Amino acid sequence: MKKILKIILITVVGFLTLFGLYRVYQKNYYKRVYESLSNVFLEMNYAEVKSGILPGLADFSKAVDGSQSFRDPDWIIPIEVDAGLSENESLKVIVGFEETFIIEYQQLLPDGRYLYIKYDYNDKKLNQSVEISDSKWSVAYDLAGYNIRNKDKGKLDLEAYKELSRQSKTGDSIPNFYLTNPNEVLEYLKPYGIDEAWIKEKSHFMLYDVVLERWFKNGSQRYSVENLGDVEIVPLSFSESINRFLSYQYLVALY
Repeated sequence: MKKILKIILITVVGFLTLFGLYRVYQKNYYKRVYESLSNVFLEMNYAEVKSGILPGLADFSKAVDGSQSFRDPDWIIPIEVDAGLSENESLKVIVGFEETFIIEYQQLLPDGRYLYIKYDYNDKKLNQSVEISDSKWSVAYDLAGYNIRNKDKGKLDLEAYKELSRQSKTGDSIPNFYLTNPNEVLEYLKPYGIDEAWIKEKSHFMLYDVVLERWFKNGSQRYSVENLGDVEIVPLSFSESINRFLSYQYLVALY
């Protein structure tokens, strides 16, 4: 009987020891993962792509009232966010593979083309850009998809992707009409009463008032408006004297 009790005691102690070691390992693992998320945009991407792994970290899509959840570990998905916009406007966050995180505002213009205002995260920078396009999908979205499909070749930036698309006879292509220079975009938008101040106001709304505010309220365990982490936000750069030279694509469209 004593031998049986001894075996049981050794088994229980062994189990508790292993369980304790596992808990220590698990705690250190979670700590290392969280420390690797050096800014709020990596945190939001991880919260969606690696849903449920870190205890207490909410799914990004649920925290911001998104329309759907990420389910493909090797791709990207646009999550539409209800932001109380008009029927011709939408706001989505594109998340997924390779730390993809793009905040994208879209407006259908009266001429049937689209205005895009975007924040695109890459390598500790959140770069803002604008675009006029005749496509329902922005060049930024197409570029993210291209970089994932061709990840072994290295990432392309926007200019390199545009040049490749011009030369390509098959596969990836850019829209027939697009503008990405901020001053050309402003010039194009003048007839619709959209100016630099409007773009800046809408940019602040989509980034701070919707995405970040909801995430800080319902998701983030580490960051805040005052502390976004190790990241630089690169805003749009409008020249003081607006360049009135329009791109070749715009001139073609006019004539």
